[in-house]
Amino acid sequence: MENSEEPMTYFRHNGIIFCSPFHSAERLERLKDFNIDPHIPVLITYPKSGTTWMQQIMSLILCNDNDSKKMINLYTRAPWMESVRFNLEIRDCQILTTHLNYQMVPNCVKSKMFKIIYVTRNPKDVIVSSYHFHKYSRFLEAPKNFQDFLENFVEGNVFFGSWFEHIRDWHSHKDELNILFVAYEDMKNDLRSVVQKVASFLNKKLDEETLESILNQCTFKHMKENPKTNYKDVSDLFNSESGSFYRKGITGDWKNYFLVSQNEWFDSIYQEKMGDFPLKFDNM
Repeated sequence: MENSEEPMTYFRHNGIIFCSPFHSAERLERLKDFNIDPHIPVLITYPKSGTTWMQQIMSLILCNDNDSKKMINLYTRAPWMESVRFNLEIRDCQILTTHLNYQMVPNCVKSKMFKIIYVTRNPKDVIVSSYHFHKYSRFLEAPKNFQDFLENFVEGNVFFGSWFEHIRDWHSHKDELNILFVAYEDMKNDLRSVVQKVASFLNKKLDEETLESILNQCTFKHMKENPKTNYKDVSDLFNSESGSFYRKGITGDWKNYFLVSQNEWFDSIYQEKMGDFPLKFDNM
């Protein structure tokens, strides 16, 4: 990632907030007709749901013991397709990553030829993680306070739009896709089983030695200290004085931030919007 001198500003496209110069309306429109190699798996997440963690898991599974690939920065191994920094002509990445909703991804992805992994996370933890990420990022507007951010999140007035619509929309199309839903909470509770499930989905067999190696390289401590995964070389994007790309990596941290009244209010909104949603979240 190269440093950018361009001012970073928000803009809306299809009603969703994006950030220039990372994104542009022209790129987002062009992306719809972008033809992807169906052998490249696609990782889809709403921001702050475990994206980097799953990028690392998938990348290591696909490395096939190729240590040279592990020496490449993770954001190069698994680039964001919607970023203007991603060259649409490049075909040598291991994974394509996106935070886009179903309507905005390339049309070719909406078929069973593509292997898609979607990572879910308790929305309350997503909110807290996003709140801190906005304070740490140079390209996102720092929240006034937690209450203000909570309200904007519920209304979808945040980076990449509504969490509610994002997850419901992708899940509603699950029968038309070759998609695996993975819960962040399961990654925390039993990473071994998740890695094995993801490897099976990607048609990769892991011997015990390889599995152990992947598990060791996917710990919070290892990824936080690894210069290929910790984003410390992109000072144009993040302010290390305001936080860390890897903050806690835990579940249930929302309990340290939500007031009782805020929690009751969010639960009522959640029940209204997601009461019939089949996927459930731990520690709600």
